[in-house]
Amino acid sequence: MGTSTLAALAGMGLFAIVVMAVVGILLAALVLSVAFRLVVGYMPSYLRALGAVVLTWIAAAVAMVLVGMVTHGSAGGLLSLLVQFLVGAAVVNYLLLAQNGSQIGYGKACVVQLIYLVIFIVLAVILAALAAVFFGGMLAHA
Repeated sequence: MGTSTLAALAGMGLFAIVVMAVVGILLAALVLSVAFRLVVGYMPSYLRALGAVVLTWIAAAVAMVLVGMVTHGSAGGLLSLLVQFLVGAAVVNYLLLAQNGSQIGYGKACVVQLIYLVIFIVLAVILAALAAVFFGGMLAHA
């Protein structure tokens, strides 16, 4: 019995999704480390930043499910963005410590989270522009 073409394509798609998720988490941890360095003044451990990213994504997903149960429409999207920001700042404050081992404070954690989001928005715009140029060029030759 051989594998069908559809099953092989589905497996390749799942593999691509896993690779993109892993690369996304690794990149997010690097960006969080840079944002923390810009605000606090030193680079945290990469493993701590990686743990903070994973914990933030899990906690934000749970929080967004809860927000989705309460609200509907565009107000729910805006509220879930705010909840994700606040949860991310709380995780940064809890996991990424200052050089002396104390917490950096929720205000600084909010600034770290804000810079983290701005860096990701800039990277997303650059990536979207590159994709538009690449795929637009492919469509122009078709």
